[in-house]
Amino acid sequence: MWVLDVLSDIGKMSPIQIAILMEYSRLGKGPRRITEILNILSDDYEGLWIPKKGTIYPAVHNLHVRGYLKLHAIQPYGYSISDNGLKLIEEIMSNLEIQLKAYLKFMTNMLNHYSQINKKEAAKLVEIQQTILKEQIVALKNLLK
Repeated sequence: MWVLDVLSDIGKMSPIQIAILMEYSRLGKGPRRITEILNILSDDYEGLWIPKKGTIYPAVHNLHVRGYLKLHAIQPYGYSISDNGLKLIEEIMSNLEIQLKAYLKFMTNMLNHYSQINKKEAAKLVEIQQTILKEQIVALKNLLK
């Protein structure tokens, strides 16, 4: 996420890497195979994003090299989140508000510019964005229950 480069000292971190870290963290300190994480991510994103081995494996390797994941070379084989990985998640989440504002600003700018090109289609996209945002608000409220 490009915002993280500005806000913290963690360097480049892709949304895929963040999703991977969150899953390893959520699953605890025990080792997990990459294929397990891949399957969880596939289910979580419900077809909106289909993770591929060619994306996930290098991302996990990068997280390991950077010290955010630990490799377990004895059975059960796999990776687990490191203490540095847990600290990184806390830092990422502390910047979440700014990241959300940046993404929403980007989408608003895109729609604004597109409305100057095709006002009718932009209006449809604005309605879609509003519907999606309303659904997200409901989903977030459900998290708090």
